[in-house]
Amino acid sequence: MTHTYSRSFATRLSIYILSFTLIVFATIMGLFYKYSHEKVTNYAIERTHGLLSNIATEITNQLGSVETTINQSVWILEENIHQPDSLHYIITSIIKNNPLIVGSGIAFVPDYYKEKGKYFMPYVSFSSNKIAYQILGSQNYDYPCMDWYLIPKMLKQDYWSEPYYDDGGGNIIMSTYSKPLYNNQGELYAIFIASISLSQFTDNISLMKPYPTSYTYLLSRNGSFLTHEDRSKILNETVFAESFATDNQAQEQIGRDMLAGKTGTMRFNNLGTDSYAFYTAIPETGWSVCTVCPSRIILQELDSTSRKIIYTFLIGILILLIIVYSIIRRLVRPLEQFSQSAREIATGRFDVTLPQVHSKDEIKDLHDSLAYMQKSLSAYVSELKETTAHKERIESELSIAREIQMGMIPKIFPPYPDRNDVDLHAILHPAKEVGGDLYDFYMDGNRLYFLIGDVSGKGVPASLFMAITRSLFRTLSHQVDSPAKIVTEMNNSISNSNESNMFVTLIVGILDLSTGKMKICNAGHNPPILIHSDKHVSFLEFPTQIFVGVIDSSTYTDTEITLEKGSKLFLYTDGVTEAENAEKELYGDEKLQKLLSDNASSDVRTIVDVIVTSIADHVQEAEASDDLTILLIQYEPEYKIIN
Repeated sequence: MTHTYSRSFATRLSIYILSFTLIVFATIMGLFYKYSHEKVTNYAIERTHGLLSNIATEITNQLGSVETTINQSVWILEENIHQPDSLHYIITSIIKNNPLIVGSGIAFVPDYYKEKGKYFMPYVSFSSNKIAYQILGSQNYDYPCMDWYLIPKMLKQDYWSEPYYDDGGGNIIMSTYSKPLYNNQGELYAIFIASISLSQFTDNISLMKPYPTSYTYLLSRNGSFLTHEDRSKILNETVFAESFATDNQAQEQIGRDMLAGKTGTMRFNNLGTDSYAFYTAIPETGWSVCTVCPSRIILQELDSTSRKIIYTFLIGILILLIIVYSIIRRLVRPLEQFSQSAREIATGRFDVTLPQVHSKDEIKDLHDSLAYMQKSLSAYVSELKETTAHKERIESELSIAREIQMGMIPKIFPPYPDRNDVDLHAILHPAKEVGGDLYDFYMDGNRLYFLIGDVSGKGVPASLFMAITRSLFRTLSHQVDSPAKIVTEMNNSISNSNESNMFVTLIVGILDLSTGKMKICNAGHNPPILIHSDKHVSFLEFPTQIFVGVIDSSTYTDTEITLEKGSKLFLYTDGVTEAENAEKELYGDEKLQKLLSDNASSDVRTIVDVIVTSIADHVQEAEASDDLTILLIQYEPEYKIIN
């Protein structure tokens, strides 16, 4: 069991250390990956846009060379405009001087040369390393209706046509640069054209692969694919076809940005693959070029490096776990011996020998602490035995004192079962083993003498004071018909020898059962409650008089009242009204008076039980704060319960 405990501690401590290390590493790795991800992505964007910019510049330069070739040949054309049969030499030289141009021609306005007919367009094409010359223009090849002729004519400016398949001219997919020519009167007389093959751009653009599995395509100004790795899409699909079919809004936005001539980068879902699109515009033609690359390819090197770092760290953490566990295991091994010694000490073997420790660290402090604990426990157990024995004697004596105290007060109820003119019931519940509350009563002929009191303080001193008070009442009350005289004598007797300065509040009364007249003296006690025969409940009022045992030679006076048949006198100590619950709320006079009113018709025993139960419900789990005493007297009851 000891070995398991120490190993578990070493394991837990090792796991705590390594867990913290893992958390720190994971945090650093996460920050590193985030930072590197941004850097790699930004580098990819800059690199790819640089390549796109180079391609756009190259295409622009190539198109510009075509434009320059045409513009520089205009003056030669104008010099030979009156010799239509010699124009093919000019066109042929254009083909030879610019390898990009695969076809060139001059499309004259209809009927420009009457002798040549309505259509006249000398045209030279280069194909399969051969130069071919032909005259174009017929009902099947109505060039004035073609875009490369009609648009620059209407715009009155140079124009690069949308790519098209030239059936009858070059017989290839081409784009044509058209330059309108005007005479001195500003009238259009011809369109000078030069055509380039899109296959030249296709090959160059297809070779652009910034990353493996990436691809680049060229887009026309109306969104058609001019080049694409999937050649079936060239001039057959637009960039929006796929986005509309899959409801890919990001891909649609990429197409809109490209058609608007914007340059940018966007991340999107490319047929289920997370990808980046890098695009830029070619302003001279309105075309755009775009490179698409899966994001995992861009981050492939970063992910590979990150995996290597993580694998290396995990191997290192495994080695560290073995080393840390071994070190901690060796450090905590002495704790096993101390654990065994502590268990033996716990069984009472305070003289067990502790293992020797030669280091000067926390283990040495633990050794010294256990040694000190041995000595302290040994001394404490000895003192505890003495204290326990002393406590047991005190508890035994208090138990005897309680029996003596409770034996001094009447406990048999009803006390006078043979009499029909009186009934009474009383209880006394000390807050501790013994208390300072008291009640007493006895009959002398037709007179009932009764007493209730509350001694200041609690415990043994109060119980002794209570015993003295009760004895004095019994001694001084015989053959005396004035409660005030009894209280006066009791006060004089107690005050003369009251070195402890204790006092007692008292109510002493004498009830003449033959007449119902009652004399009563209240010496600083709670006013009793009178339950009238008509069930009305009220407190009895008395002149203020000082409690007993404080001032010698104090004079007390009586109050005389006549009890009606069936009326009840409820006497109690302040333990009733001042009973507190856990929230320090008092039971109170109002609650007591209401409960007595609600139960006014009940017999004395039932009333007392109801009051005691109500107080217990109010106090609940709170500790009793004062002794609880009740004395209830009923004059000429209508019925009595006889036990």
